[in-house]
Amino acid sequence: MTAHAKLSASGSGKWLNCPGSVKAEENYPPQGSSPFAIEGSMAHEVADLCLKNKRDAEYYIGKIVYKRTVEKEMALYVQEYLDYVRSFETKTSELWTEERVDFSNVVPGGFGTLDSAVLDEDNGICHIFDLKYGKGIKVDAYKNTQAQLYALGINNELSFLDEVNTFVLHIVQPRIYNFSKWEVTKDDLIKFSHWVNKIAHLALSGKADRVPGEKQCQWCRAKGDCKALADFTTKLITAEFEDIDELDDKSLSDDEKKAILENKKLIESFLKAVEGSIFEQLDRGEDFKGYKLVEGRSMRKWNDHAEFKLIEKLGDKAYSRKLIGIGAAEKELGKDFTKDLTFKPSGKITLALESDKRPAIEKEPIEDKFEKID
Repeated sequence: MTAHAKLSASGSGKWLNCPGSVKAEENYPPQGSSPFAIEGSMAHEVADLCLKNKRDAEYYIGKIVYKRTVEKEMALYVQEYLDYVRSFETKTSELWTEERVDFSNVVPGGFGTLDSAVLDEDNGICHIFDLKYGKGIKVDAYKNTQAQLYALGINNELSFLDEVNTFVLHIVQPRIYNFSKWEVTKDDLIKFSHWVNKIAHLALSGKADRVPGEKQCQWCRAKGDCKALADFTTKLITAEFEDIDELDDKSLSDDEKKAILENKKLIESFLKAVEGSIFEQLDRGEDFKGYKLVEGRSMRKWNDHAEFKLIEKLGDKAYSRKLIGIGAAEKELGKDFTKDLTFKPSGKITLALESDKRPAIEKEPIEDKFEKID
């Protein structure tokens, strides 16, 4: 069984932003491994085997790793990670993979396992790589707390080396082509450690306040029962209006609309967590006033005898034909084959933050569409 620190590096985005979450989650059972987490663990295992044995990911296609068969698609994505890591190796550099690092001098009981690192002592640089196999949430290397804690752990290991003064943190997310990096000096890393140490002791004291926010609430097991989050979302939605029923789009200022929209994910996440908490209470056989569990709507499905009967009556008409999907075709034939056979239509116009890298769509003001009458 893999050991986990109470204040883990992977969970640092939660406890550093909301130190009260540590105490809040004490009475909640650990979340089970999802299919996505298992898939991610498998990809990490393949990457580790490749780096340790100096092989490419293709070698493991069809082999059993992490109790599952490695498929071509995973091997292709893992290979992108391998190529990226290996591009930073030199003849004299040292490669570390799946290395446990200890940063308990900063975070009590703190340790973690980094995916890989390249120690380039000749150039005074240590590259730290974090493979993110998921594609749902884009992760950035900029001031990434998990990677910085790993860097502190490595710095402990390399304390006897004065030559290493720069750490380059890399996030490799091959399934969405995200290769992000951020450079931090040893001095700035030490400054970061002082701040982390203060927050860590506050979190472990059990006296820390809860601080709601999208990042820290995202994976918090206690958010469905969190009064601080409830107060935050209620205040945000109702602003300072006395009667919530009187709210309409004309009542809200631009700043109020902006504040609500910027916290849309957090609000939706909170509502979903509250619903889940009530469901679990009813599922345990307990009562919850005003709610009950019912059977939802479902669609009819063919039974085990349907295929034979339908073929008997309809022949070839029993099946409908559909062109293979682009992703499935690339998995079988490669991306070069589909390159000249696909196109990308314009996407649906959607709202985005100004910080979004996509260019803004210029829209003509409505008054300019009509001829002015003198």
